[in-house]
Amino acid sequence: MTTTDLALTELLTLSDSGQWHRAACRGDPNHEAWFPYPSQDFDYARRICAGCPLLAGCTEYAAQTGQSGVWGGREYDRGRVIRE
Repeated sequence: MTTTDLALTELLTLSDSGQWHRAACRGDPNHEAWFPYPSQDFDYARRICAGCPLLAGCTEYAAQTGQSGVWGGREYDRGRVIRE
């Protein structure tokens, strides 16, 4: 199973933070928006992240755990920011 096969909420539960239930993206049905192709924009995900109370923690989590996809309004590839 790849990260694109998992729901975003399934990825969030892998964290040890007890705060993920407050994430603005929690329950979002638009899974593809969180794992865009390089040619796709990620404005939808960025807008949701902008109002999230966990923005800083999300970016930290993505960098520390080597995540790919949109986390905290930035796009990551194996824990490195590739687009902001």
